[in-house]
Amino acid sequence: MALVIAFAAGCSRGSEAAPKGPPETMAISAAPASSCAHAVCADNFFVDTTAPDCVAGAPCSVTLRLVATGDFHINDEYPYRFRADDAAGVDFSGTDVAGKSTFSKGAGDWQKSGEKAGTMNVKFTVADRGTKTIAGTLKLSVCSVQACLLEQRAVTASVLAK
Repeated sequence: MALVIAFAAGCSRGSEAAPKGPPETMAISAAPASSCAHAVCADNFFVDTTAPDCVAGAPCSVTLRLVATGDFHINDEYPYRFRADDAAGVDFSGTDVAGKSTFSKGAGDWQKSGEKAGTMNVKFTVADRGTKTIAGTLKLSVCSVQACLLEQRAVTASVLAK
């Protein structure tokens, strides 16, 4: 099965990935982000974020939820990973060997929650009160019978620390 790496930004306008060349090769189209109701959208998946209010100085977390759409499903073999960007006043609590700002399947931060969904738990502590932005790159993969897509998408969530 051929793998296609697609780095398209934005959201789908509802069309499934169209075969291009051999059936195992697929392309992803993108539309303006304004048509998207999720943190990240593509033809074959979306990502939502859940960011509860936090207490300054106490552990907190943001959940990134990946949902495969259409004929696609979560790739069980892929090493899902989120690499958080540095943020002033935020101390990340990742246990991945790559460092405290990396969260991964291997470190136990990724949990598959069904054939088409899974979540990444991003843990941190906010030093002071106020709104903080948790941002980074989520590496993910979804598959259909024809192909597996490998993606790297920027994901951002706002967190209010009280």
